[in-house]
Amino acid sequence: MGNHYHLLLETPRGNLVSAMKWFQGTFTQRYNARHKLWGHLFQGRYKAKVIDDDGSYFRAVGDYIHLNPADAGLVKRGHLSDWRWSSYPLYLSAPSKRPEWLRVSDLLSACGIPKDSPKGRTTFAAYMDARQQSVSFRDHSSPDAVEWERMERGWVHGSTIFRDRMLERIRDSDPDQLRHIDDADQKRDMGELAARAVVDRCIEHFNLSNADLERLPKSDPRKFLIAGLLRYHFPVSASWVAAVLCMGHYTTVSRAMRFYDDPGRAWIEEKKRILKFTG
Repeated sequence: MGNHYHLLLETPRGNLVSAMKWFQGTFTQRYNARHKLWGHLFQGRYKAKVIDDDGSYFRAVGDYIHLNPADAGLVKRGHLSDWRWSSYPLYLSAPSKRPEWLRVSDLLSACGIPKDSPKGRTTFAAYMDARQQSVSFRDHSSPDAVEWERMERGWVHGSTIFRDRMLERIRDSDPDQLRHIDDADQKRDMGELAARAVVDRCIEHFNLSNADLERLPKSDPRKFLIAGLLRYHFPVSASWVAAVLCMGHYTTVSRAMRFYDDPGRAWIEEKKRILKFTG
C-alpha cells in the first residue's frame, strides 16, 4: 500500500513486540541508507490485532489483506497477482518458489481448499478473483462490507468467547493494563470486564443474584449505588450499566449518579463498603 502495510503473523512465543521493533528498525535503516535519508520512517506505533484461529475469522483477515490493493483502486484493470507488494502472487506459486517463512496451508484450509497443490492453487485464484469483483462493486450494506469494516477497527477479531478469553489473559498478566491501552475498543472491553467483576462483588455483598436484578425496581437504592460506582470509576457507558443492572432506559443511570453523590445517612456506609471493590 502507499502509506501502510499489513502482516498476518503467528507468534507462538509471544514475542511480537521484539519482532516488530527489529523489523521496523532494520527496514528504516536500510531504506534511509538506500535513499540517503535520515530520521523516522514510520509515524507512530504499529497497531496489533489478535486474530481467532477459527477458519472463518482467519479467512476474513486473509481476504482483507490480499484484497486491500483492489479496495484502494490500485489493481482496477488487472489481477491481484499483478500487485508486486503482496504475498498473494506467492500463494499461486509452487512451494519451492516461496520463502520458508510463508505458510499458505492455513489460509487455503480456511477457504475450504484442503491441499496446497496445482489444483488447490487454481481454486484459490478463482476464489480471489471472485472476491476482487465483490470488493470492486461492494454494497456497503452487505455482510461482506460489514465484515470489512470490522477489520478496520477494534483490537481483536474473533468470537465473543475468544475476545473474553483474550481479555482474561490481559487482566491476569497485568492488572494495570487498562492504564496503558491506547485503542478505544480495547479500553472499552477491558473496562467492561473489570466493571463486570465489580458488579459480581456488589451483588454478592448485597446478597442478591442476577435474577434479583431483573426482579428489583429500576430505582432500587442498591442498583443506584452500583450504577454510580461503575460510572465514576470505570470507562463504561450509561447504556451498558443500565443493561447490566436491568435499569431500563440509560437515563435512569443519571438519576443513579445523583443518588450516588448524596445517598443520605441510610446508604452512606454501604457506599463506603462497595467503594473498596474498585481496588
